[in-house]
Amino acid sequence: MSAKSLDHVEPYFRGLRHEMLPFVPDSISTALDVGCGAGGFGAMIKDKTSAEVWGIEINQEVGEEAKARLDKVMLGDAIEAMRSISNKRFDAIIFNDVLEHIAWPDEALRVAATLLSDSGVVVASIPNIRYFRALKQILIRRDFPWEDSGVFDRTHLRFFTEKSIVRLFESSGFRIERIEGINAAVGTKLSIALFLTFGLFRDARYLQYAVVASPIQTS
Repeated sequence: MSAKSLDHVEPYFRGLRHEMLPFVPDSISTALDVGCGAGGFGAMIKDKTSAEVWGIEINQEVGEEAKARLDKVMLGDAIEAMRSISNKRFDAIIFNDVLEHIAWPDEALRVAATLLSDSGVVVASIPNIRYFRALKQILIRRDFPWEDSGVFDRTHLRFFTEKSIVRLFESSGFRIERIEGINAAVGTKLSIALFLTFGLFRDARYLQYAVVASPIQTS
């Protein structure tokens, strides 16, 4: 089934995340998409690399949809599902806007490290709490709203900046290979504001950060 055949799936789980595909190495032969939703992104990985792609999804109904697109889908809690995997290693483990939904994202990364191949990497996107619209809510409107999606998603348990993303990965035993702001806001007023603050809020342009990280070998 094509990655495009997702119109009937709840929008929250339908996003294909095209902007994250370039961060997935072309050379992988196996991948694990944690929080795979309806399987759209994993299907794109298969189209790009011909890799075997597994998924983990906590929403059972959506996970059943993903089974038609991915090679194997496990239903349930991300950390528990990863711990149940044996005799399988992955060249890439993907967390697209997932780690902020986990109470202990550092533990999720440590478990993921045990499932990576020798050259395997974690690929993740993480919302930026310093995104300018979030700062506007907090600093100007003096509010911290709960919303159905986005930076203020009501199911978020953790909140990150670029600096704390780096700290999360490094404290979990990873080396950051690449980190870039993605889904940048554009506009003349925003550009002027960023210029006038001498780069202090340069990160406020980005809705999320994309990360590629590899575990630090301790042997």
